[in-house]
Amino acid sequence: MPFFAKLNLYKDAEPAFNGTKRPLVMFSHGRGSNGLYYAWFAEALASRGYIVAALNHYRANTYDSNIAYLANKLWQRPRDISLTVSFLLDDPFWGKAIDADRIGVAGHSQGGFTALWVGGAMVNPEKYLAFQRGWRNNQMVPEYLRNELPLDASPALDVHDKRVKAVFAMAPGIVQAFGMDDAGLRQLTVPTYIAVGAGDTQAPPKDNAEFAARHIAHAELYVIPGRVDHDIFVNECNEDGRNEFPQACIDAPGVDRGKIHALIREAAVRFFDASLKVPRGK
Repeated sequence: MPFFAKLNLYKDAEPAFNGTKRPLVMFSHGRGSNGLYYAWFAEALASRGYIVAALNHYRANTYDSNIAYLANKLWQRPRDISLTVSFLLDDPFWGKAIDADRIGVAGHSQGGFTALWVGGAMVNPEKYLAFQRGWRNNQMVPEYLRNELPLDASPALDVHDKRVKAVFAMAPGIVQAFGMDDAGLRQLTVPTYIAVGAGDTQAPPKDNAEFAARHIAHAELYVIPGRVDHDIFVNECNEDGRNEFPQACIDAPGVDRGKIHALIREAAVRFFDASLKVPRGK
């Protein structure tokens, strides 16, 4: 893969199912990003017997984005997750390979927020409307685009997918700004794991990850110590990546992305194994 390093990927490889149904983990990428930026995470789970589906969110990904979906119709993201789960379960091949009773979701940044949302957390309709109005009134956005931004919270109020049994959120943001308050977070009742860098400048832990963990009944929080910033959860980069995407690829001195990925990798496997009741060896 261009820009990234230390991945072991196989195109069109035959899945090793052997008639055994496997747990499914859906992955939600960050704002304007795409699923392949997190191939290391998917690889880690796939190597331990999980099926991982990393979708590109509708009109909100690297290759096809629109301000309406990047910053207003955020409810499309959890809907994307649910629609993809249904698509996979109905697929003649994948449907036979997936254990429908063992489905989890993971995500980074806005994808971390999406994971909390589809897992059961709710947004406050008035606060979500205030978020939408903020973009509708943002003078930096061309008027013809602002006029197309809806002011309607109703699609955002019913996105919980009860098939999701576990949530793994990496640096979720921007939790409170999107309208998710303490009451809404308490609606998330499935096991939840939240990881964030202590030095996250885009989604500061106190107002996002820590706030969410404090109000989710079954949440485990891991704050990675040191100058660990928001994009630590993206693939490790090669020289081309560091030159092309310095903000996402270059970490602070003393921060070892590979070692942190190893810790997150083991935490994710341990969490999903326990939460989805996956027998060891599967």
